[in-house]
Amino acid sequence: MNFNIGINAVLSDLDLYTASIKTTDFLMEVFKIFEKDKGISGIIVYNGNSFFRMLSRTRFHESMSKKFMFELFSKRTVYSFFDEKHVEPFLFLSCNISVLTAANEALKREEHYRHDPIIVELENGDLKLLDFHNLLLAQTQVHMLTLKSLTDANEFKKEVLGIAAHDLRNPINSILGFSQLIINEEVNNDEITSYIEYIHNSASQMNELLSDLLVSAANDATDIDIARTVFDVTSLVKSAIFLFEHSLSAKRQSINFNACREELLVNADKQKLKEVLENLISNAIKYSEFDTIIRVSVEHINNDLEIKVQDNGPGLTPEDLGKMFGKFQRLSAKPTGHESSTGLGLYIVKKIVDKHGGKIDVESKPGFGSTFKVCLPNSISGINLHKELA
Repeated sequence: MNFNIGINAVLSDLDLYTASIKTTDFLMEVFKIFEKDKGISGIIVYNGNSFFRMLSRTRFHESMSKKFMFELFSKRTVYSFFDEKHVEPFLFLSCNISVLTAANEALKREEHYRHDPIIVELENGDLKLLDFHNLLLAQTQVHMLTLKSLTDANEFKKEVLGIAAHDLRNPINSILGFSQLIINEEVNNDEITSYIEYIHNSASQMNELLSDLLVSAANDATDIDIARTVFDVTSLVKSAIFLFEHSLSAKRQSINFNACREELLVNADKQKLKEVLENLISNAIKYSEFDTIIRVSVEHINNDLEIKVQDNGPGLTPEDLGKMFGKFQRLSAKPTGHESSTGLGLYIVKKIVDKHGGKIDVESKPGFGSTFKVCLPNSISGINLHKELA
């Protein structure tokens, strides 16, 4: 999380306001503004169309309380209120400055002026006033978010350690045990072959777990950056399917891939979309029964890309559907070939799809398999149309 949160990122929460008056207006108008809205703590003063000064409620009432001022103020202009020789200090900040920096700057002011509002310049050049106390509340909010993020990071560390301790122990023990039998050479060649297969499968489980843990940790530590390029999504799906040829063969499964066209150019993050495909296809293989067909399709509806992955697994319960995109979630369905599952794959998929501004939906019920549908809006490249016209 970025703790250097700018004022512009929390403008709606800060409740900035605009109260302004011109130097040629009478002081009676200032009095009316403050009386009408007790919540504002200052007024921006313009000389023509240019910023002139900031008039705080506190300073105005201090002056009005002086002898004879109350009787005279209604007959004078705003300009006459200010002393040309003494310009009262005011804090003028850009909306791009961080909340914490703004609060520190406000607290540095002389005690007499510390509670005056702060002038904030928006990106379009408009000026607004920020109440000092609202700024301190925003500062507290940032500190609370920081504390929550650190707490979440600590919880994530505990989860990772728990997963590592539990899920890595079994494959490591298998590798150690079977490799020791091979070292002792007290087995025949057929047994050695089976032990090597156990070692290979255990190492694959460990590699998958570590890969998912690293990807999830990286995505949580930093905001996912999407680097969009134009590429052929049909070829990308074919290459993703090719990676699982061995897994499909081991379970006597096949994938029926249907694409709306031989080449479909999309504008998205190729590497991230590949992660999405690999996770969804891997899950379909894990949870589908032996000797079944998995269906993968690519379509475009208007400018939206739609990818579907349909498995032949045990399906998902309503409880599963409610938590399946969470981190480290273990669902009621179990892999049909005793494969490992980290509970991170769908969590990673959801984060990537969300970052693309897309949606992922699931249709499933117990006993009838599951269909995952990814929709990325406005991702179809206009080059497709140009090629058709040519």
